[in-house]
Amino acid sequence: MGVGPGDPGNLTLRAINTLTSADLVIAPCSSPEIEGRAESIIRQALPEITCHRLVFDMSPGETGTEARVRGARQAANDLHRSLSEGRTVAFITLGDPNIFSTFALVAKEVSKLSPKTEIKTIPGIMAFQEVASLGGINLLDETEKLFLVTAREGITDVEDALRSTNAAIVIYKGGRNLVQIVETLEKANRLKGAVIGEMLGLDGESLEPLDAVTARKASYLATVIAPPLRIIEPPVD
Repeated sequence: MGVGPGDPGNLTLRAINTLTSADLVIAPCSSPEIEGRAESIIRQALPEITCHRLVFDMSPGETGTEARVRGARQAANDLHRSLSEGRTVAFITLGDPNIFSTFALVAKEVSKLSPKTEIKTIPGIMAFQEVASLGGINLLDETEKLFLVTAREGITDVEDALRSTNAAIVIYKGGRNLVQIVETLEKANRLKGAVIGEMLGLDGESLEPLDAVTARKASYLATVIAPPLRIIEPPVD
């Protein structure tokens, strides 16, 4: 289930009802000693809930895809016993479980091990929605489009999306390529009005105009929004 980008106030009633009725709440993490962001949200919103950490091991030398698949397979194996006992398991994830989430891979592996297990997803508020809200940005109107792209491996997808001037561009996972993103948006005359949000709902939360950002990298979960180019027609006398 999606728990939102950071602020526990973004948890939906549907998510809360599911969490409080689940037999087991699973929180993915990189280490059993480290509290993940999704777990942190639940601990703030529902301190009575016990989260059981599930480690996703990202071994050196593996590609991102290899590591994700192997991690999802191991997670499914770890969950199989609880599921085979008929227990209701809630797997929490940042944002929405159907968008850029490890949950889809875990669900696929669970289905292989236990085809009769019923799997449902509960949508969550996305980081770009929170950024638009905090920044007072009217993201889309009339026939405008939305492109949600990543810049983890470069900015090719950003450049492709910028060909549509009537589209809002949301950029995820572009922290280490932030300087290139700024330069690309400026070249396309799309830097004005663009914003970047980081650490949403957490200590250190920031939201600032992208053209004010100095040459630096941003966090992995930084979110950039470039609104559509809009031409406002003057009123008719």
